[in-house]
Amino acid sequence: MSDRVTLVTGAGRGAGHGIAAALAEERGAVVVCDLDPETSEHAARVVRERGARSLSVPCDVSDEEQVEAMFTRIGDEFGPIDVLVNTVAWIDPPGPIVDLPTERWHQAIRTNLDSVLYCTRAALRMMIPRRRGAIVNISSLNGTRGFPDRASYGATKAAVLNLTQTTAMENRQYGISANCLVPGAIDGERVRVLRELMQQRAETGTAAPASSYPDPPVQLVDPEWIGRYVRFLVSPEGRHINGQALVIGEAPRSPLQAMFPDL
Repeated sequence: MSDRVTLVTGAGRGAGHGIAAALAEERGAVVVCDLDPETSEHAARVVRERGARSLSVPCDVSDEEQVEAMFTRIGDEFGPIDVLVNTVAWIDPPGPIVDLPTERWHQAIRTNLDSVLYCTRAALRMMIPRRRGAIVNISSLNGTRGFPDRASYGATKAAVLNLTQTTAMENRQYGISANCLVPGAIDGERVRVLRELMQQRAETGTAAPASSYPDPPVQLVDPEWIGRYVRFLVSPEGRHINGQALVIGEAPRSPLQAMFPDL
């Protein structure tokens, strides 16, 4: 794996950060990108500390031109990529469809879906001529069934599942795999913020007290564990897994998750 070139989008925090750190243990080169230059550079330092070469590319992956420029830079510095991991996602404020602003809907599509298309397309242009490669997308349990107040996020994550399967079907002939991880509850900053919001609702009488829910409501998945699953999928041992949506972590079952299904 010492010559493998990997790109992890959204690597500045959360699942993307954990995935980049886990993949760095395989050596090679791990390129990280994030909208925030500081968190992107921090991720690159972590990758180097784990033993891999690294490059930080601040990038808005919902912008087609920025994505093309990023892949050109990667090609110039490391050569064509072998592995792409799409983790970028924007979770818009919860609310019913009847009140969903059009621009918020479009922003979710741009961030959560367009970004996957732009990066996948650019990666395939590098992978197909070499007849090898692996793509892993991160979806969500929200994309597997409907949840109240999460229309735009759920719709885009459902589309990521379908796009992944289509990518696999079109490119298996070139030795390229495409799979999707469907996490349940991921430990991190977002969980903390949502729990604080839940407490605020409890204090205003719009939800039951947080103390009435299990703590944590489900077993939280550590971001680096997600990275270990990715590491297996892109390894030779994972070569027979293709076009799959693999659920990891516990599914939402508690009253708290009825309000915030990403907990």
